[in-house]
Amino acid sequence: MLEDRAIAGLEKLPPEDHAEVVAALQATPAAFGRPHVHAGLGLRQLRSGIYEGRSRLRWRFVFEREGDTLVVKMVGNHDDVRRWLRQRL
Repeated sequence: MLEDRAIAGLEKLPPEDHAEVVAALQATPAAFGRPHVHAGLGLRQLRSGIYEGRSRLRWRFVFEREGDTLVVKMVGNHDDVRRWLRQRL
């Protein structure tokens, strides 16, 4: 599931990167919690219950687990993720 902020982040991506980020987002649920599978997505925990994935080195996405659902909170670059985390303190 994508929140509005994540959708807005996707819409700002250059067209050539958009498809790759969407593919990474689609692969995340099946890879979550399976380290050998998610190595290419760079999934890692940022804080308790908050995770980050990436597409290439430039684009990141942040998501939280809510029950059995992974909710994508935002899509952007490394600096965007840092700003988002600071706002959550």
